[in-house]
Amino acid sequence: MNVPVLECNMLVNLYNITDGDNWNDNSNWGSADVDSWYGITAIGATVKNVWFISLGSNNLNGIIPTNIKDLTQLISLNLSNNQLYGPIPTELGELNDLEFLLLGFNQLSGDVPASITNLTNLQILQIQDNQLIGTVLEHVSGLTQLTDIWIDNNQFVEPIPNDIDQLSALEYFSAMNVGLTGQIPDSIISLDQLEHLFLADNSLSGKIPICIGQMAALKQIDFSHNQLTGHLPLSLGALTAFDFITLNDNNLSGPIPEFWGQLTLLQGFYLNNNRFTGLVPLGFGDMSQMNQFYLNGNDFESPVIPPAIDSWYQQIPNRNITPQGFSEEIFYADFDGSCGF
Repeated sequence: MNVPVLECNMLVNLYNITDGDNWNDNSNWGSADVDSWYGITAIGATVKNVWFISLGSNNLNGIIPTNIKDLTQLISLNLSNNQLYGPIPTELGELNDLEFLLLGFNQLSGDVPASITNLTNLQILQIQDNQLIGTVLEHVSGLTQLTDIWIDNNQFVEPIPNDIDQLSALEYFSAMNVGLTGQIPDSIISLDQLEHLFLADNSLSGKIPICIGQMAALKQIDFSHNQLTGHLPLSLGALTAFDFITLNDNNLSGPIPEFWGQLTLLQGFYLNNNRFTGLVPLGFGDMSQMNQFYLNGNDFESPVIPPAIDSWYQQIPNRNITPQGFSEEIFYADFDGSCGF
């Protein structure tokens, strides 16, 4: 055995408690060389410590053992896409060196333990597609090394905390269908590394932050299926790297800002099922990469597409502009203020 006894015992416990005999791959488990066990990487000169566990999509069926805490130098834990159930153990918060925690696509339940606030080196948190409840964002808003948060498809009920701006390294934030309430806080615009912001299928209300255009790295947003109101923020037109805007199924209103015509890299544009008015700006005719364009279910003027850019619209592969109150079949599977612009 080339790892400490406590670490070896923990791995044996994990094997037994998750039906290791029926894993998709259990190569070398039980042999003298722990570092040769499938999914385990142990590092060290003479005595090795377990640094990486990579057992995703391996048919683990059971619970996460509480003696996970004995892997004191663990950096990465990937148990995603298995049949794990039960709670995330509180003891997980004792893994001070942990940088990657991937537990998505299981049947984990209960509250996310508050002890995860101790994981100050955590960079990636993936707990999406489980049956978790309670809150999670209040526990992670102080984890300033986080670059990726995936918490979709759980049963949390919480607002986006105002101190989310502490997550200054965040690049990917996906919290769809998790019961988010309240408004999108203005503090979110301080996340200047954020590229992807997905908040669809929640109960968010209020306006889209006026100065969202200050989030210089932002490329994609999905705020669809919420209760957002107000006009489209003019400032977003400054984000010329944007490629997807998904705002369908809210209560947004007003015109599409002319300034948005600068978003020439847009590929997907979903404003369907709101209360928008006016016409599509002429600048949209320069969006040569557009392939998904949906404005149906609104109150636009007719014609929605000005004749000068109708040829552009006709070349978009997936499109619909049917106005509110019409029932035409569709076959796809839907200026507020100033920030110096």
